[in-house]
Amino acid sequence: MSTDFETFFSAYRDLRLSAFDNMKLIAAVLADAAEPYECVEADLHDEDNPQLQQAGYFVRWQEMWLFCGVSNDYHAQITLFTQIERINRASIKVKVVPIMTMQQISFMCVESAHFDHC
Repeated sequence: MSTDFETFFSAYRDLRLSAFDNMKLIAAVLADAAEPYECVEADLHDEDNPQLQQAGYFVRWQEMWLFCGVSNDYHAQITLFTQIERINRASIKVKVVPIMTMQQISFMCVESAHFDHC
């Protein structure tokens, strides 16, 4: 399954977008490929202190969790999330994400690259 992740998202692995923009990008790529998915927000337990939690954005696809970043992250990388036990299952909220065309995704990435260098 991780090879599917690499196949679909290798072109975007070096991008650093906001967590929500990463979620929009993943949704666009999967929608364009007619792949079923679900966008969610969920609390993550901190690895060092399980009492601390931080909200994060995920896309559930196939049997994988794709991590888009914590909700306030503006420079996150899309990763395959394997520490499922860190997710507070009771906190999961489905998010409705606008489906962008691949051309709109290209523009979003260009805008982000331009903003990062200004």
